[in-house]
Amino acid sequence: MELRILRYFLAVASEENISRAARMLHITQPTLSRQLHDLETELGVQLFERGSRHITLTPQGLLFRRRAREIIELSDKARQELICGCDEIKGTVVIGAGELQSVRKLGLYIKEFRDLHPQVSFELITSTADQIRSQLDQGLLDLGLMVEPLPGQNYEMIRFLETESYAAVMPADHPLTRQICIRPEDLAGVPLILPGREEVRKTIISWMQGYYEDSQTVLISNLAFNGIQMVTAGLGVFVGIPGVGLDLLSGELETRSLQPALSSFSDIVWKPDVPLSTAAEAFIRFLKEKGDL
Repeated sequence: MELRILRYFLAVASEENISRAARMLHITQPTLSRQLHDLETELGVQLFERGSRHITLTPQGLLFRRRAREIIELSDKARQELICGCDEIKGTVVIGAGELQSVRKLGLYIKEFRDLHPQVSFELITSTADQIRSQLDQGLLDLGLMVEPLPGQNYEMIRFLETESYAAVMPADHPLTRQICIRPEDLAGVPLILPGREEVRKTIISWMQGYYEDSQTVLISNLAFNGIQMVTAGLGVFVGIPGVGLDLLSGELETRSLQPALSSFSDIVWKPDVPLSTAAEAFIRFLKEKGDL
């Protein structure tokens, strides 16, 4: 299977029309149709539903589109890394990050690094920790910014000294807003909205010291901001790391710290067994040399 054929497939999937895709690719329509037919024959599955005006993806085609994009992204990334020689630091560092307050600190480090190496650019992708882990494993990300506990132990890491604080977010008219902080017993029987990461939920449940019941969880959200949005709908109280969601709270919502306080370090992580670009390795060295991490 050639990369050229994967690009043909992605073009048709995007255009949903073989004629338009052929014009965009600068090949004839019969040639493109034959290439798609050969691809389906090679894979042994039907990738497209062919209509009179439009061509759409089958369920197998949708899955293959996702994998084809990953392959093309890896190929383009590898080509760029090979073009960028080792004599001069340049290239793109791709970082996956959650909706965290520590992203601001990461931005300061990126700015300082680029002052030293202006030919290095960065791509920041906002994802959940599970998505970051998967993309690190596949080599689609160079680095990840995640909150502890980390999902798995097969990572190298640099710990940020700043921590991400857990909090409770509730409607402005909720009875708990009368309190300065929220204790475990205050949440007994209260409908809860919790983070999607299992490791983080276990941390919260452990903090509640036996006051938690499974029936309290009315919703889990893999992104904190969306979970906080559900609070405005009256579903319950969000407990977790609000991250940047705190900055976006409207007058409808209020936040309270937890007592005893609950917080987690955030870490820059990477896979030690995945080769990194010169730019990514230089950025890691730069972070290791920072005394305030």
